[in-house]
Amino acid sequence: MRTGGHYGEEDDRACRHRNHRSFAGEPIRCAAVLVFQSAGEFVRWNPHWHGLFLAGGFDRQGRFVHLPAMDLARMSSCFRQRVIAFFLCRKLLNERLAKSMIQWTHSGFSVDATVRIPAGSSTTRQGLSRYSVRPPLSLQKLLVDEGRDAVVYRAPYSDYFRTDSKIFAPTAFFAEVLQHLPDSRNRLIRCYGLYSPRARGTWWRIPSLLRLAPEGWQRDHAPRPAAHSGQQHDEGCVSAQQSRGAWARLIKKLYEVDPLTCPRCAQPMRVLAVITYPPQVLKILRHLIKIAKPPPGLDPASLN
Repeated sequence: MRTGGHYGEEDDRACRHRNHRSFAGEPIRCAAVLVFQSAGEFVRWNPHWHGLFLAGGFDRQGRFVHLPAMDLARMSSCFRQRVIAFFLCRKLLNERLAKSMIQWTHSGFSVDATVRIPAGSSTTRQGLSRYSVRPPLSLQKLLVDEGRDAVVYRAPYSDYFRTDSKIFAPTAFFAEVLQHLPDSRNRLIRCYGLYSPRARGTWWRIPSLLRLAPEGWQRDHAPRPAAHSGQQHDEGCVSAQQSRGAWARLIKKLYEVDPLTCPRCAQPMRVLAVITYPPQVLKILRHLIKIAKPPPGLDPASLN
């Protein structure tokens, strides 16, 4: 994102690359995942970001270059300047207020990097990832007091609120929750660098990345032995296992439902066969119509 105004004229990506190059001495490929969260304790509006950052990057020879910890105070100041410049560029702030906010002693911006994940700790990485994408509301903390017509929400003791519970009127609680509903097609999770979807598709071609890839990714992308037949296969073709996995992931991403999970028992399913022989397909469709379970959108007259 390029920011305008007087507080940030250079491109963020070029700035990051220049910083990484100055630390590493050469261009390196880094990785990051950013997750936007809008809720704080007691479902209050508290916009912030969670980030998973690779503590370095890979050079052209595939060697990992560790980067030293950055100055968090300067990073927080840079973030504040760019956010204010973003608002100023879109005329959400005037020049006078923007200059005043830059000078505030307690700006409300902060950066925390106290959590470090060991390279081989998949459990810690998964736990932190779940925490980053958690929903703003937890049903385990929610209690409906029908006698007082109130909603009680519990949380760990907060120094800000000086309590571990808060009582809401039902309408007020709904108002607090509804403000966290994201806009349609708004991306709350963004992946950059080696964590981007396009880059992950090339991991299998880079031995240094393939060796360090998560076990789940390696299991899903394990090469299958070539079939022994007289037919020649194109080297660029995708295996049946990879195509089925990609098909399921795309449907889950688009429709937010996993087609390989049973809707009745929630157990994983697998594709047994793909039927393309027309007479057999017609036979199955007619049977589904007969038992009153036709596929959605099927016109029975089209089978005649």
